[in-house]
Amino acid sequence: MLQADTSENNNSPPIIVIGNDDVAEKETILVQEEQLLLEESQLSLSERSESTLPPDDASSNSTVTPESLNNDDTKPLYMSETDFMGPVIDFYKNKNILMTGATGFIGKAVLWKLIKALRQDVGLIYILIRSGSNKRTKIGRPLDRIKNEILNNKAFVILRRMMGKDVFDDIVKTKIIPISGNLISPDLSLSEQDKDAIVTNVNVVIHCAATLDYSERLDLALETNTLGTLRMIDLADECKNMESFVHMSLAYTDPNLPEGHIQERVYQMQLDDPERLLSEIVNLELPDIPKMTQRILQHYPNTYTFTKSLTEHLILKRVDSNRIEQAQGGKAQWPVAIIRATQVGAGLFEPLPGWVDGVTGTNGAVFLMGKGIQVFPPDMGNMLADIVPVDYLTRVILGSAAFMAKPSHRFMLPYNEILDPDADSDSVNMPNIQYFPYVYQVSASAYAKTSWNHIYESVRVYWSRNSKITLPSATDYFAANRPLFKAKFFMKYQLPQTISSVVGKNNADANLNNRTIELASRVVESAHPFLRRRWIFDHYNVLELQEQMEQDGQFSLDAYKKVDWDTYMINYCYGVHSCIAPTVPEGLRNITVPEDWACALYVNRSELEHSILDKQIESVIFSASDIQKRTDRMLTELIHSLEKPGQEMKDKKKMEEWVNDFDASLDDWCHDDSNLLKDTKNMVYLGHWISPSESHEEHITIEVLNDRRVGQSIRQIIESSGVPQKTVVSESLKILQRMRERTQLAYIWSAGAFLNTLFKRLFSSLRICKKDLDRVREQIQGKNVVYVPVSKTIIDQLLLWYICLRYELPLPAIVCDEALALLGPISDILRITGAYFVRRDRASRSPLNSSVTAAYTEVLLKEHGAISMVIERARSRTGRLQTAFHDGMINMVIEGTEGKNQSHGQAEKEPTALLSPTGSFSSLSTNRETVFLPVNITYEKIPELRTLIDQVLDQKPRQLTASSTFLRPSAAVADRVASKEPTGVVEKGKYGRAYVGFGEAISVSESVKESNLSPLKRASTVPVKDADLTADFIARKIQRGQHEAAVVSPVSLVAATLLFGRAAGGIPMGKLNKHVSWLREEVLDKGLNIDWQYDEDISTVVSYSLHLLDAKNNVTMDGKRMTDQTIVRVVEHADNVMDLSYMASQLIEIFLPEALFSVVYLAGAEKKVSRRDLLSQFTFLVRLFKHEFIYPWNREDKFDILVKWFIKKNLLIDMQDGSYEKVVTADNNEEEHTRVCLLASFIYPTLDAYWVTSCSLSALRDLPFMPRKIVPVLSQWIAAHLITGRRTVYREVLSTEASQNAVDNFLAIGFIDAVHPKQKLSPDAQILLLELGVTTSEDLVMVSNRESDRHELELEESFDNILLKLQDIASLCHEIEKYRHLADAVNLRNNAQVFDKCQNQIRSILRADESYATQHGMKLTKEEDQMIQLVYSLKVASTTPVISDDGNEKHSRRVSQAYNLKSS
Repeated sequence: MLQADTSENNNSPPIIVIGNDDVAEKETILVQEEQLLLEESQLSLSERSESTLPPDDASSNSTVTPESLNNDDTKPLYMSETDFMGPVIDFYKNKNILMTGATGFIGKAVLWKLIKALRQDVGLIYILIRSGSNKRTKIGRPLDRIKNEILNNKAFVILRRMMGKDVFDDIVKTKIIPISGNLISPDLSLSEQDKDAIVTNVNVVIHCAATLDYSERLDLALETNTLGTLRMIDLADECKNMESFVHMSLAYTDPNLPEGHIQERVYQMQLDDPERLLSEIVNLELPDIPKMTQRILQHYPNTYTFTKSLTEHLILKRVDSNRIEQAQGGKAQWPVAIIRATQVGAGLFEPLPGWVDGVTGTNGAVFLMGKGIQVFPPDMGNMLADIVPVDYLTRVILGSAAFMAKPSHRFMLPYNEILDPDADSDSVNMPNIQYFPYVYQVSASAYAKTSWNHIYESVRVYWSRNSKITLPSATDYFAANRPLFKAKFFMKYQLPQTISSVVGKNNADANLNNRTIELASRVVESAHPFLRRRWIFDHYNVLELQEQMEQDGQFSLDAYKKVDWDTYMINYCYGVHSCIAPTVPEGLRNITVPEDWACALYVNRSELEHSILDKQIESVIFSASDIQKRTDRMLTELIHSLEKPGQEMKDKKKMEEWVNDFDASLDDWCHDDSNLLKDTKNMVYLGHWISPSESHEEHITIEVLNDRRVGQSIRQIIESSGVPQKTVVSESLKILQRMRERTQLAYIWSAGAFLNTLFKRLFSSLRICKKDLDRVREQIQGKNVVYVPVSKTIIDQLLLWYICLRYELPLPAIVCDEALALLGPISDILRITGAYFVRRDRASRSPLNSSVTAAYTEVLLKEHGAISMVIERARSRTGRLQTAFHDGMINMVIEGTEGKNQSHGQAEKEPTALLSPTGSFSSLSTNRETVFLPVNITYEKIPELRTLIDQVLDQKPRQLTASSTFLRPSAAVADRVASKEPTGVVEKGKYGRAYVGFGEAISVSESVKESNLSPLKRASTVPVKDADLTADFIARKIQRGQHEAAVVSPVSLVAATLLFGRAAGGIPMGKLNKHVSWLREEVLDKGLNIDWQYDEDISTVVSYSLHLLDAKNNVTMDGKRMTDQTIVRVVEHADNVMDLSYMASQLIEIFLPEALFSVVYLAGAEKKVSRRDLLSQFTFLVRLFKHEFIYPWNREDKFDILVKWFIKKNLLIDMQDGSYEKVVTADNNEEEHTRVCLLASFIYPTLDAYWVTSCSLSALRDLPFMPRKIVPVLSQWIAAHLITGRRTVYREVLSTEASQNAVDNFLAIGFIDAVHPKQKLSPDAQILLLELGVTTSEDLVMVSNRESDRHELELEESFDNILLKLQDIASLCHEIEKYRHLADAVNLRNNAQVFDKCQNQIRSILRADESYATQHGMKLTKEEDQMIQLVYSLKVASTTPVISDDGNEKHSRRVSQAYNLKSS
């Protein structure tokens, strides 16, 4: 079992020592991680693996900065011991291995697999590696190359994390031995000490080194590829315990081989006898080499393929010679394997999906295809793409050594057989004959086959999603009539026609790009002579090996039998993009979804063929190009209305254009000639929208009017007002007509296709767990379903609706507030998705309206089977769950489930019925169970964020006038940035990823029964009317389900950590990475899903998150070069902070109990604290924030869990006497103390906002009452002063949202009371308030006497109730102060007078020579006069223009400037 690294060292990084403890005076490798600085990889010409490039041409970004190694607290992956059992593992246990080419592509993969599969059971691994010339290659000694080129590679960094730091470091320290050597030297340049160690210890040789410079001079290529191999064989001959020798060769050597089957044999050389050729070339003089080279190139495309072919023949010659010696009683021949691979590609599973290293094999072709450069001739589209994943090849390499039997001297050399044209290829192998050496041909023929058409299409999908390049389809790319097609092709897609048209720019990035393209082109061109051949590589030895390794968990080849080429190539492209492309986008992440997840926007190819959403509609009027342009216009307009709501109807020309495009789109779908919508037999999930009858609307109307509640409302109106029945019924019909949905089948698919395009434009990915989908289908089968998503954005319900349509879940009718019917394009889309608009506010809803709404909801739910609604009043402005708004919709669903309000068959008895029903819907005759389905959609970024921040800060949009606005709009900075980009262009995927999580289905009938029995029925944190108690109980269950369904984005982890760093003036990048990694592990421990795959390193995830967090505007970084010591600081502007705060809100919800407990833990200087006191303080904070947060947990139960959690973390010690000792401080354990502070920082800004609000209520000492609406404005004014005076570091205190919640809480816990203005104010005072924007319907707040609420609070007996001890708002303010950040004795003394000082500050703005009321000629009481003056003064203070340094008025840069204050 792998163990996690539990060692902690905050002063210096751990040291990895690589060396041979058994060899005296052997130099060890000291890898001090934070000092590893990577440079561009420049590998040796003489020692490269089969898949690397020449040193001067090497270009790979596959290594990662190792500074982040110490900052990744990810726990090792658990693997059972049974995962490490099998014949291959048994063979290699304690075997010593000599490797060459370990710095290359294949060599790295082999070394990685050895470490991963064998762990500590592996013997010594001797790595023969050339010492570089510092002047030429800048790579230094072998130990430096191992450190820089192998251990710093991303594959090994991730492996270290998977295995655990201690395990991996111990293997590196004790098992890996660098050996300085050189293949071109006759004695391999080995020291006597090194050679003795190899000869004595080595059991297996894996020879992967070669020079891959295709234009290499003949003699130099021969020295490395051929003579170097023979020298390695000589060395193996000397080894005392030699068991296997594996030589890495090449399948593509002789392009002149006939098409058809290629045997696992060595084909005769056409040039001459191999030994004579070798002798001739070795004895050539330098001037004679070109002539010999020309002779060779008549048969081989380059010197590389020639030398590899020659090497195979010479190995056979050497083996034949050894056989004679063995027959004469000499040394026995050890097993030899020749491994031939076709085109080596990225890893399928290992080391990482899509892992590549260098421009080699197929890597160059994938890179060029992604650039739109012509790689293959047109007729190759349908030919076999013979790509071998490097991990498949690695398993064959290592497995071959394990299963090769020692040959006797009676074997047959594996030369090819000449067969009749009609002979079966199986007849090549003769029974009972041993062929030796063993030849393994590794080709795609051994597993799933695919074509270059398929490969290219997957490449096109990746680069289209991850770049601005528009690549042609595979049909266009492999067009048969190329000469006629070429000009139109390149003009259409604006692609480069030749390599020279791409290269040639002189800037640094262009030069690097040119170099990579030239390298990739050379690699592809070298393979062209072979790719056009229709060869079938025999692989009998590979198949036999596959059977032998079937039971080996680490080396089995069974997983490769079925390759998902789409997924493989997407991963491949990501590897090429991140490791080979010279310029990599910030925070580039792989777009492949994990195995158990699905992406709704980009389905796989098999699903695409049957998807209506992804197919282009055929129009009888418009061309495909016209439809695309129309769709782009509609997308631009809709996204604009999302990002800047309220601007929809201002541009009449734009609106007319939208309406015309919208109507034309619907018309195309209604008259579709492609018959996409004809087959409706598989569309049952669309409910009654499949094929509504002609009398559909009439039936709905009759059912609603026959509803018992509607009938009662009509009778009450008739009896109370005497209005004629016909008039009341007519009004009922009007309400129903305004409310009802009016969509149809064509509209549904039109909306689905448009939303599919919209969400592809907004989001890079839309992910959902497959297990969630399966569970939901099972739980809602045969039931009516009410989807309840968390309300975060306008598009929540549209996105959920789209998910249902994509995955064939019951498609809901959407319940929308009437306000959403007036949002222009958004409203139009809602209508065609089947939305119906209701008046959610009970106060503005008449009894008749309520009854019609309830009846229609019941009929629609029973007939259609699915609706979707939200239970919050409005979308969240903070990103967190909100208190449920009891609009009666849940009650309507409950009543509809009980089915007591429909009066079928008795219409003739009801005076309210217009018509007797001619028949009822079949679904109405059967009462089905109804379930609520909680849904939580996580957004990494939302389109309306700017608007929400303006609302939270009470800011108004910037006006293009000379007058100053109330507060600076948050959009100002972003607008300036956006102005530099082309107008109308919407960046694709700019809002990152979105995730949909489903909670457990909640049965309505069972919940109703449970609520009647449950003692928690009245356990709501906010006041609830008796009629809503059951609905509130269900709402809390729904919100608990929403909380548990959350999918965590790493963006929230980074945002929260950035905000935490403010207290210290910034956070080093290394610590940022470390904290984010720790938070990830804590999220996983909670059993929640997080979008962070195991093969993603911390640096990539943080970089991605910073990009989405708009780091260029929201944070600053020291220096030009990013290191662990780089300080990252949040830009301390209110809108920037609120931007990050919104993103971090998801994490606050998840860690809310831990954060509250951490605040309690850090409060006070006492080391020993009783359980009673801890519970009292925890309860105080829970109650203080009951309007701020949703608590989906029981307080006391959660407290017990938290105490155990803190004890487990060694933060508390149970003293066994009812008390605990706080163990950790900043002095004795900085790391753990910092983590507690990190958790507490999630609450500190809100705590400070409540503290500021309580300070602002000091005004009630002088004023007996003031408007409730003005308290957030007053709090914001006070907050600006406190920020200036450095009393708080949190700009979140400027949020009016937190202040409003604080006022609600202070009312709920009895520190202030609310009273209607008409009870306290004179008519003149009410008139003045109206002039100042305060309506008389809004409450006044006044000081509470605190007696009326004591009785309920005294019922708590298990602990001291802190709230009971507080007499007034001032004492509450001082109590909150105790829990604030850095609330030590000194700060408490300094802040003790803040409440009084705030009162004096408020008094200062009340003083005036002539009050506002007096100026208006009104005589008021002193209390009224001062209250009016306060409201007036705040309004004047907030609207005064800010004077810039040049004396001109300018728009406020910070919220505090709106009050003529300088920011701290």
